[in-house]
Amino acid sequence: MTEAMDQIYSSWAHRLRQNQGIRSLMEDLGQVTGHPDEVLLGGGNPAHIPEAEAIFRDIFLSLAKEPSLASLLGDYQAPIGNDHFRELAAESLSPYLGANLKKENIAFLNGSQNAYSFLLNLHSGPMADGSFQKILLPIVPEYIGYADQTITNDVFIATPPNVVPTGKHRFRYELNKEAFDLDGVGVLAISRPTNPTGNILSLSDLEWMEERTRKQNIPFLIDLAYGNPFPNLIGNEAPIHYEKGRTLSLSFSKIGLPGVRLGIVVSDEETIETLSSFAAVGNLAVGNLGLYMMEILFQKKVLPELSKHILRPFYESKRDLALGVFTTTFEKMGVDYEIHDPMGGFFLWVRFPSLSITNHELYHLCKDKRLFIVSGHYFFPGLNSDFSHTKDCIRLTYCRKEEELARGAQILAEIVASHQAKSK
Repeated sequence: MTEAMDQIYSSWAHRLRQNQGIRSLMEDLGQVTGHPDEVLLGGGNPAHIPEAEAIFRDIFLSLAKEPSLASLLGDYQAPIGNDHFRELAAESLSPYLGANLKKENIAFLNGSQNAYSFLLNLHSGPMADGSFQKILLPIVPEYIGYADQTITNDVFIATPPNVVPTGKHRFRYELNKEAFDLDGVGVLAISRPTNPTGNILSLSDLEWMEERTRKQNIPFLIDLAYGNPFPNLIGNEAPIHYEKGRTLSLSFSKIGLPGVRLGIVVSDEETIETLSSFAAVGNLAVGNLGLYMMEILFQKKVLPELSKHILRPFYESKRDLALGVFTTTFEKMGVDYEIHDPMGGFFLWVRFPSLSITNHELYHLCKDKRLFIVSGHYFFPGLNSDFSHTKDCIRLTYCRKEEELARGAQILAEIVASHQAKSK
């Protein structure tokens, strides 16, 4: 019997085969067994909201009856979407993004994760002029899915945040302007609200950074998966508008349609044209289902009302419920904890300052008890400074039912309480 040969892979493939945060997170989601004791507080799935799902079901059923069904199932789109859909999106999004958009400003990709894999590689690594450009994350922690998307190694650099106490057991990360440095940077990237913390950078902070990036012609990527114009989970904060130098990405995932894999990029014509080349090579074409559903949602102007009257109230209620459940349980069990102010999105970012084990070890102990969380160490790509939060923070979703949140809080509190460093 012939033994299998050891494969030699590219350096990129070798890196991807290592322990990835995004792969761990998505495999946890995919390996759920449905066991009644499972507590799923780790993933990024949106909640199943009956009122929203009723809207999506009616649209889906109407498409099945349309004469266009044959085209939906049997025809390719252009790489970043046909002109009809791009024109519709430009017209529909213009009033919400404060710009006079044209189809040349719009690209559709198979989810915003797919879009960012192209955008980050477009602006980083070895450049055509011989330079080497890096990606700056101006505030971390930042989205777990960015870290392994670049073909080139070691392209992320991150600015450590200022940690500001905001109340009992509460804090917030703020932009560290003193450490902000654009040397060797080819692009900036943020999410707003920030995944994982729910932080929402102020417009004044964005404008402060853009005053500096514009002088060096450095583009700014702003991920609005949880932000405006939909699902618009930004509390009382001001919305982002499209301006020159910004590339905005929107997603249908967090309105409740992660399965259709539709991401929308809004940018300048040259960037959109380049994305078309990336998409043609990487995907051939964007998928049809999301676009056909989008057409109906935009034509009927469903998304503003859905976001305002269904999604935002639901998630804000869930946030308040989860805060109550976890704080009550932690205090009852004597857990030393801090929670980042959850300004938007649908996650809690929790710090355990007295934890005697790492957050990654905590993740495995929780998983042994059928509690799924996400270890916070994955959310700091490019950060080279010693920052304790990289080892003692976790991310929790509050999209689950109350009884599941309560069971998860109890399991987590018991484990953390038994692994806290004894006070002197």
